[in-house]
Amino acid sequence: MLFRKSIQAFILLLIDLLALYVAFISAILLRAYVFSLVIPMDVDSQYYFDHLKLWWIPVAFIVAIAYEGLYFKRMPFWQETKSLFKAGVMAFLIILAIASLGQLIFHVSRLLLTSLWLISLITLPLFRWFGKKLISYVGIWKQNVLILGAGKTGLSTLKGIEREKTLGYNIIGFLDDDHAKIGSIIKTDAGKYRVFGATKQFKKFVRMMKISTIIIAMPSLDTVKHAKIVSEVQRYVSHVLIVPELKGIALLNTELRALFTEQLFLLKIRNNLKSVSSKIVKRSFDMIVTLVGLVFLAPVFLIIYLAVKFTSRGGAIFIQKRPGRNGKCINVLKFRTMYIDADRKLEEAFAKDPKLEEEWRVYRKLKSYDPRVTAVGKFLRKSSLDELPQIFNVLIGDMSLVGPRPYMNGEIKEIKEAADII
Repeated sequence: MLFRKSIQAFILLLIDLLALYVAFISAILLRAYVFSLVIPMDVDSQYYFDHLKLWWIPVAFIVAIAYEGLYFKRMPFWQETKSLFKAGVMAFLIILAIASLGQLIFHVSRLLLTSLWLISLITLPLFRWFGKKLISYVGIWKQNVLILGAGKTGLSTLKGIEREKTLGYNIIGFLDDDHAKIGSIIKTDAGKYRVFGATKQFKKFVRMMKISTIIIAMPSLDTVKHAKIVSEVQRYVSHVLIVPELKGIALLNTELRALFTEQLFLLKIRNNLKSVSSKIVKRSFDMIVTLVGLVFLAPVFLIIYLAVKFTSRGGAIFIQKRPGRNGKCINVLKFRTMYIDADRKLEEAFAKDPKLEEEWRVYRKLKSYDPRVTAVGKFLRKSSLDELPQIFNVLIGDMSLVGPRPYMNGEIKEIKEAADII
């Protein structure tokens, strides 16, 4: 297990180094051939390429990333991105301190270092996302997981893990003490999972299926039974995750506290949005990453725009009104993925196949075949590239890179009293 963890950490380190050097070279090219048009240089471009020999710059980033524990922790993408941002700030300050104390400030381009830091805010999360997906595919990052509890909480846990591909959790199946569920198959869009047996049989499945992590998703158990099963499980696997019944509570900015004498846990929830400094930092992060991202995404925007424009009638950009912060209506931008006569095509499909109409009534979407979606639109939706224009919504302040997605107007009526928390 230790050897496997070491291999995983080493591969993540290589991915980070690749991301950093891509950012490094991009920063050099920007300084030498783009920024030089605005800020004249007293040196030739080779001076900036010589910065690649400064090995301690990427090392500073690696040390900061390791300090955040990102070579051994498994985190959801946005939580990891937040930690990478903190590590990047720390590394940037370390680099500036080394350059100042070592009297290198006149030999190292500060504009280049700033560009490196800003670009790394994009390359590090992206390279980690693609890298983890790749090493998960070949099995290096995968970790076999068993979920105890096939109830509502267990199913929610499953769906959450399926969405967070970079966690590397490979769900083997479920155990549940409800005899009616044992032997049943749980189907999702991503796969099928069997409820193998009762929870007391977990030891057998840990051995048979090489389970390294067990998720206990049975919040309805009383305290004594819950403590007993946690105590038993943790002796047989490397990691135990406990899912409490706290759905609906904002847990993004939480800290775990313990009252050791009473054996109690406390969750401290901070409302960072009430802090002026946090608002400034968040808005600055949105602006910096968005502006840097636009430089690199411009060719992608152009290709998608032309593909949408010339493969079906209508404009390339679709504007949808949605409720934003404090109920204010905002115009959410997306690449158009449907035909302009989508409603007519949907009615025609319902007339030909009543099952499609039933599927629409139940799920409010068509999973198998949607006649409204164009050929290009199918790809854009599957890859989520249709939402790329929302980067302009972030730029003008209607949305944030890290934050909730605006609901549709029709959904507000359905969630009723929960709409107050938006």
